[in-house]
Amino acid sequence: MKTNHHIIRDILKPLLGKGWGGLFIAMMFSSCVNDIPYDAEIGAPKLVLNAILTPDGEQLTATVSRTVHFLDTEEPQRLSDATVTATINGEEHTLTYDAAAEKYVSHYGLNAGDEVTLTAIHPLGTATATQRVMSPTTVNVTTTAMQPFVKPGDPLSGMLLSDVDSALVVNIHIDDPADEANYYRLTINYEGSYEVMFREDIYTKRTPQATYQETFYPHYLLTESSSRLFTNSESTGQLLGGLMYMSSYNSLLFTDEHLRNDQGVPAIDFLMLLETPATSDDMYDPESGWDDDMDEGSGYIFPADTVSRATYHYSFTLETLSEDYYRYLNTASSYAMIGGAFVGEPTHIHCNIRGGLGIVGSYSRTLCSGYKEYGFPQK
Repeated sequence: MKTNHHIIRDILKPLLGKGWGGLFIAMMFSSCVNDIPYDAEIGAPKLVLNAILTPDGEQLTATVSRTVHFLDTEEPQRLSDATVTATINGEEHTLTYDAAAEKYVSHYGLNAGDEVTLTAIHPLGTATATQRVMSPTTVNVTTTAMQPFVKPGDPLSGMLLSDVDSALVVNIHIDDPADEANYYRLTINYEGSYEVMFREDIYTKRTPQATYQETFYPHYLLTESSSRLFTNSESTGQLLGGLMYMSSYNSLLFTDEHLRNDQGVPAIDFLMLLETPATSDDMYDPESGWDDDMDEGSGYIFPADTVSRATYHYSFTLETLSEDYYRYLNTASSYAMIGGAFVGEPTHIHCNIRGGLGIVGSYSRTLCSGYKEYGFPQK
């Protein structure tokens, strides 16, 4: 049986025999650290202008700062002595500096379709960018009947989805114009709620047909038909059984090219996974006082077969992004994934500022919510 010494000897023997021994030993004991003097020219600081434009009368705000050299110990500071103007549909407005918020603020509200040119003038220079305020996108949401859910066989699914037994398929149809490029970000809200109607009073200590509402935390999986969203886009999440698992406030960043399915329909399907009262032994109602056998304030646990109907509520947010803002989020996400590692591929964060750095982007937000009633048979 060969020991570690024999294995190392067998590896070094061919090298030592060919005269490479001295070089090999020198490499083993040489230091990998070498100080290199930095004598490159340090460029002048640049002006940084950032603003995100949203519609529906929202105030226009902007921040102005300057760059610092990466060897400089000084922290980047917001600049309060700039002159910032916004030309909105040809009419110029001057923004005032809010010292508490460290932002420049316009009391003129923006609307969808406004053409905005934002300009910051400072002794460091002039920075400017033009952006159109995005319009919200129409979304239609439909759901299928509650159906049994068979958990994937991998260990992670067994751990995360241990209580799951049912799934509700939620279809999001996005009114996406086919003749133009569009950019989106979808965020599925992690927290939902359900409203329970009781069947009888004997267990629940309530009158018949009484209800209560409680928060629940469903799991979400993108269906196979929507797999193109995480194979072709910058998205966050992890795979369970070949499907993307959406945890708390994960978002999908994608273009309309990724959005359309094989039939050319701009739609997203995801599974809302949950445990129904029909398969639970009991349920918990924190608002019904407390039972004699429980500590004060701990709520009341009642048999699940007293439930006659449950209504599940869910919500999500669809943001329609300008191309500049999409590219900024995309590249910023790639930069964050590298985490500053020197061995990673360099990532240039998208900038659309003329005469400086930063981003002036736009998005509009569509808040969507839905619900599904689920009735339980009499036992």
